[in-house]
Amino acid sequence: MANNKETYGGVDFDYWAYLENLSDGEKFIIETYLDKNAKTLEAGTGGGRITLSMQQMGFQSLFAFDYIPNFIEHARQRDKIGNVSFAVEDATALTYHDDSFEQLVYLQQVLCCIEDKYARLSAFKEAYRILKKGGTAIFSFLNFDSRIQSNFHKGYIGYVQILRKIFNSEFSSQYIPRLKLAGKPNLGAIFDQQPYMYWYQIEEVYQIFKDVNFKIVALGTDFQLRQENMVTSLELLKKEPIEGMLYFICEK
Repeated sequence: MANNKETYGGVDFDYWAYLENLSDGEKFIIETYLDKNAKTLEAGTGGGRITLSMQQMGFQSLFAFDYIPNFIEHARQRDKIGNVSFAVEDATALTYHDDSFEQLVYLQQVLCCIEDKYARLSAFKEAYRILKKGGTAIFSFLNFDSRIQSNFHKGYIGYVQILRKIFNSEFSSQYIPRLKLAGKPNLGAIFDQQPYMYWYQIEEVYQIFKDVNFKIVALGTDFQLRQENMVTSLELLKKEPIEGMLYFICEK
């Protein structure tokens, strides 16, 4: 069965390699919380969609990595200005020095692509390590709390859990097969086949940031981004609608 690395390097490559432009929410969060003059690293850049958009926005010192070498080669080809430093790196074991960057961009739910829970925790710790003290990091996550509000997805997750009991699988309900590959329905999801994505509960990821020693500055979901009004605490978020992806703004 294919894992996420094999999938992104294979059947899903063209889909992610040629994406362009920022979503309205991404543009809001980048313009609101990041400094165009600060040294900035994007994790899981794919074909360079976010970094190259930031380049067009006037960001001056840009770095980006992905663990798929073909993505990095393609992103370099798309960089017509040639001032982005692209590299092949693994988010769970980065080669960058401590305190290397003033800003980090972990959008596109990149940490949710890591299937092993200990590797995901390592990626959080690595992000903290390479960020300078006082620096800012923005993250997005697949939001399990939002997903189970949908009757369809609640039913699908229940169905998958029945399959896992039958076949003695130890994966929790937060590991959900990719429902689409290359922008098309993934029939393998019917049989609970990899690749999986890990969907975070809000309180779970909040606690991880606390444990890793990040200071949480703001958080919200797609709903808050559409309102252009992130909240400053978990308690405030619980009082608001929870819709779509989950976003955290952190400082070291």
